[in-house]
Amino acid sequence: MGQPAANEGGDQVTTEDRKREIFAQPTAAKEVYAPEDHYVNGHIIVRGPDGLWHLFYEPAYPGQPPSSFDHATSEDLLTWTHHGTVVEAGGSGDCDAYEVGDGCIIEHEGRWHLVYQARPYLGASRRFAMAVSDDLWSWSKYPGDGSPTFIPDRELSGWREEGLMECKDPWIILQDGRYLMYYVCQKLVEPIDEPLKQTHTGINVATSTDLVHWEDHGAVIEDRWITNPMFGPWGFETPRAVQHDGKVYMFAMYFYGLQYTVGDDPFHFGPWHVVGPWHAPVIFNDDEDRWYITH
Repeated sequence: MGQPAANEGGDQVTTEDRKREIFAQPTAAKEVYAPEDHYVNGHIIVRGPDGLWHLFYEPAYPGQPPSSFDHATSEDLLTWTHHGTVVEAGGSGDCDAYEVGDGCIIEHEGRWHLVYQARPYLGASRRFAMAVSDDLWSWSKYPGDGSPTFIPDRELSGWREEGLMECKDPWIILQDGRYLMYYVCQKLVEPIDEPLKQTHTGINVATSTDLVHWEDHGAVIEDRWITNPMFGPWGFETPRAVQHDGKVYMFAMYFYGLQYTVGDDPFHFGPWHVVGPWHAPVIFNDDEDRWYITH
């Protein structure tokens, strides 16, 4: 993978041939990366100091929990070279021994930090772990002893060690010298319909100045659990926050697919607006301030 393929006549397919194939696709959203033996689930795209676009993603295999991050690069966001696995599940007793899942990457003091959801064993609730890199190519886990770097505040969320309590899909932005990590969780509330339903689905936020020590603030967006499959996802999924013109745009999977809401500050948001039927998207811009959505 990553080498030019051959067409039906046996001729080598060039990068320009591949671009023409992509632009000829009849849909507005173009398929640009399709691994042969797995599919791309949660993913991250960042522009590296080497000028390349770096894609990190969960290689998903049917019937298996996500257990690694794979790495691919591109010069133009259209043609990609696969480089294999960069972060794998930990050993027995580690917080990520069973699952290495959706995450985000942000630079801090010259190092790249990958924050990702993790589970130590089947049936455990998720928590967040971290890996760091100096160049986006070689990664090591931090702090290196198998422990997580974030667990939600139990009094705010009702999180517990087991039971698959929601804590997933972290996304971090930097504002005014402070990091804000949005993530899917829940808000602990009084029982409404039944004793077992004591939480609302939520997009929660925690803050940090070093990406290691976090203060959890609980839910900034919340709603009732939705269990009717006709309404779409049963709770929020994959919140992605971006900053533009002094506002925070929050994109998330909810109800009818991808929606967004706008906040004048990182803690207060307005009504939702539907964007499209896309799953686990990433929203980012390039050096010319063109914006992209990948899914």
